[in-house]
Amino acid sequence: MKNSTPTIFLIMVLFMFSSCEKILDKEPTDRISIADLFKDTQGSKAALSGAYHDLLSENHYSKNYMVYPDLLAGNIKYSKTVNNRLEDIYNANQTAILSSMNDSYTSLYAELNNVNNIISYTPSAAGSDSDKAKIIAEAKCLRALIHFDLVRAFARPFSFTADGSHIGIVVNLKPQLYGDAAPVRATVAQTYQAIVNDLTDAINTFDNNNVGILSGGSKQNYFTKTAAQALLAKVYLNANNWDKAFTTADDLIKSNQYSLISNANYVSSWTGRVPSSESIFELAIETTFSGTGLGGYYDVNNTTYRQYAATGDITSLYSATDVRRAATMFNSVSINGTTYFFSKKYAIGGTAQTPIKVLRLSELYLIRAEAAIEKSTPDFTTANADLNLIRKRGDAAASTLNIAIKADLIDAILLERRKELAFEGNLLFDLARRKKNIARSDCNANACNLNADDTRLVMPLPANTIIANNSIIQNKDY
Repeated sequence: MKNSTPTIFLIMVLFMFSSCEKILDKEPTDRISIADLFKDTQGSKAALSGAYHDLLSENHYSKNYMVYPDLLAGNIKYSKTVNNRLEDIYNANQTAILSSMNDSYTSLYAELNNVNNIISYTPSAAGSDSDKAKIIAEAKCLRALIHFDLVRAFARPFSFTADGSHIGIVVNLKPQLYGDAAPVRATVAQTYQAIVNDLTDAINTFDNNNVGILSGGSKQNYFTKTAAQALLAKVYLNANNWDKAFTTADDLIKSNQYSLISNANYVSSWTGRVPSSESIFELAIETTFSGTGLGGYYDVNNTTYRQYAATGDITSLYSATDVRRAATMFNSVSINGTTYFFSKKYAIGGTAQTPIKVLRLSELYLIRAEAAIEKSTPDFTTANADLNLIRKRGDAAASTLNIAIKADLIDAILLERRKELAFEGNLLFDLARRKKNIARSDCNANACNLNADDTRLVMPLPANTIIANNSIIQNKDY
């Protein structure tokens, strides 16, 4: 029998920002009645704030999802020999029983359950229809983002089959309560369609003010119409829907709501808390944030947690005049006689760390470039122009490319994605969707080279995982 008084599991640190709505007068607890929480839109806002905050767990963007794709694919190596996080992933020996990503699987489905509660219960909450529509739209973007992260990690890429008909993940579109039948996994195509549906619903609901429903922070800290469009372009890219990837990225770029920062300001743009002109969606870190956070793993002064150094594989890709090169965009430190380089993108841990950037304009240009060459009417001019724009922003001395061979142009775009988006959790997924092998030179893992069809590139689903309100997401047909 289902629990007649369902509860919602929230990390009740509901105040992402110091100026956010003060919803609760009493001390926060780890459980609150759904009926109490969603009696009005103030409660829905509190739950939405909690859902954004959940993204900052180490199982999501404060470590695992920003690190493991670069660690396994060759951008990251360890500067330590003990107490390394995600070491089983680095060595490609993770199993369904023992995997560092098992907790991420559990955590992300718990995040989904919380978001589904917002979507399900907000319509009956007291408050204006306009506020409720915005809350639900933002929640649908979060649901799309979480499903997108899950399907890329725990299923083969869309391109594994011609139509994405291979097995994907559980698509969770409603709250899972105790006693509910365990859901089954959808195909990858069905998973991507659910993601697209949520994002298009949200885009059609959002107004053009590009401001979230919550107060405090910056507009880039929330999902808005443009942030949803940016994510949708990336989703289309990963689904090989080239025409729509091109159109979605093209429309957003031409809206002129964001602009690339200059070469001279590139390094400093990663040091402040104020979003840059090219930041589209990023996760705010308040000064009251507790824990090491993503920055602590790259912080040269944090000898306890510091461990994710750049490989020679990535630093060797930058020219001597590239602003992203080791001498400018990395902190160097000598450890036991060996010099290691740590990315300045997240160079400080704890309360002083900087926001986590999830979507940036530079990626939109690279999405448009790749889609331009693959769409039904290939556009080599736009593809080369976008590629050159990002290359020359990074390296003002770079020559102008005019590549006429499709395969060579795609490889050049993938190379620039690796250089521009390093340490932002993309490399493994880019290689996987393009069926590229992993070749790690600066590597001491058990297996440094992995073929594109190696099953170890897909994170194993935990044997049986209890999530949220004791519901079980099972691993059927894997």
